[in-house]
Amino acid sequence: MQNTCSTSCDISMPGYVERALTRFQHALPNQKEDSPHKHDIPQYGAKTQYTDDPNNSPALDAANKKRVQEILGTLLYYARAIDPTMLPAIGTIATQQAKPT
Repeated sequence: MQNTCSTSCDISMPGYVERALTRFQHALPNQKEDSPHKHDIPQYGAKTQYTDDPNNSPALDAANKKRVQEILGTLLYYARAIDPTMLPAIGTIATQQAKPT
């Protein structure tokens, strides 16, 4: 007999993120990081809200560009399958992927 009351499905990929961190040789941060983005505090009452200066860093070479694409692809796969809260941060980084710095 089929259970028609159960309408949820739990999905997990144990160890996927840890293996990705090892694969890309990413050291764990010294401090806890709760946000993937730097928060710009709004200046209430200011007539103009200025943005940060544009990034003038030199573009990456082909090997490092491919590394950025591999990292984003690995994390995008996980985000789409398991943890969609990562998608905004991955999307922001991916928009800069044509000429990464």
